[in-house]
Amino acid sequence: MSAHIEVIALRALLAQVGGDREMQRRFVHDFVQLWHSRSQRLAAALAYPFPDAEEAHVVLLSIRSSSTMVGAVTVEATAAMMHDALRDGDIAGSVRHITRLNEVGELACSDLATMFALQL
Repeated sequence: MSAHIEVIALRALLAQVGGDREMQRRFVHDFVQLWHSRSQRLAAALAYPFPDAEEAHVVLLSIRSSSTMVGAVTVEATAAMMHDALRDGDIAGSVRHITRLNEVGELACSDLATMFALQL
């Protein structure tokens, strides 16, 4: 179906929303629509010379949890690497993965938009 989306997770999301496909669709739509603001917020939080590790932590948690729910496994894994580096106090290490996170995030959003026939 999609190289960037795990269908089993999408089925789990459907079960979590009581089988309401429209609610699942809205959740996916929100994930896609919020992607740019989340990635921009993360970039701002990690920006040199005054990174805000606490803000980056909050944004990465948001990205990780919502990615898990929509089955964006590569997005979640990349955000997890960034989160691990951040927890270790390695802001530069976290920043090194931001380009990859943006790439896989865009791909996941594109796949989700196609799967759900979203108007972007």
